[in-house]
Amino acid sequence: MCKCAKVTFYEVEFKLSGLRVIPTHKNCGEGLNDDQFNSFEKELVKYWGFEQK
Repeated sequence: MCKCAKVTFYEVEFKLSGLRVIPTHKNCGEGLNDDQFNSFEKELVKYWGFEQK
């Protein structure tokens, strides 16, 4: 798991691992942990203009 302090929207890329898509940090190449993924997901939803329920 990624141990980077702050992960921004533009530092995330998606890699295919078997049949799963894994969000990874571009700088270290490791998968995001749960807190980082939740933060990224909120930022992505906000960027796309969808409202969360």
